[in-house]
This record gives sequence, structure tokens and C-alpha cells, in this order.
Amino acid sequence: MWKWSFSQLREIRLRDYLIRFLFGGTISVVAALIAHWTTPRFGGIFTAFPAILLASLTLINQEDGKKASELDAQGAVLGAIAFVIAAVSLSLTLGVLVGVLSILLSLGVWLICSVGLYVVSVKAGWLHLEKEHK
Repeated sequence: MWKWSFSQLREIRLRDYLIRFLFGGTISVVAALIAHWTTPRFGGIFTAFPAILLASLTLINQEDGKKASELDAQGAVLGAIAFVIAAVSLSLTLGVLVGVLSILLSLGVWLICSVGLYVVSVKAGWLHLEKEHK
């Protein structure tokens, strides 16, 4: 189902990393400012802004085409659902567990949910595996 290919990491240009970093960093600063000017709960809404996703899909579309960016967007939907479940897990466990344990548990919840949703989606035929983006 998955194939690890670390050699592809060498193909990513520094410019692509910088674009992702700038998108993510900018949104993080904006979310912090909004939380400071309003309330932390309202600012928290903006910490979930998909800045990296938008930057990544734009770069993927430029490099590999529309179909490749569509496939990545489909996977992002599953990751976003898992993100919501992890955020609920974190909010429920922060008062009960030590902060680091709560975060680690929620990361585990996210990983299990995202991979689980992916496997279920592929087996149910909702997502189709493609050999190559290009």
C-alpha cells in the first residue's frame, strides 16, 4: 500500500520548503495576534487554518498537475477529520493528564485515526490508489 522513497526528498527544492514555512509561520503569527486581541478560544480557530495545505497543493499543482493536487487534497480531508478527533481528545485529556502526555496521546489518536480512515477509504473504494502522480 505504501512505498517509502527517501530519494524523492532530494528532488524538493529549497524554495518549496520556504514557501511552506512562510505560509505556516505567517498564519501562526496571525492566530497568536488574534488570540491576544480577542480570546484564546477565538484565536484557536485560526491555528487550524490549512496554510501548509494550501501552499503544498499550490506547489503540487505547479509541479505535478491538477490530478496530483486533487489526490493530495483527498488525503488531506482524511487528515483533517483525524485532526478534529485529536483536538477533541486533547481538550478532554488536558485537565486529566500532564500536558506532555495529553499531547502525545492526542498525536497517537491523530495517527491512528488518519491511517485508519485512509485504509478504510481505500478498502471501501472511496479513494483510489494511483501508482504515480506524474
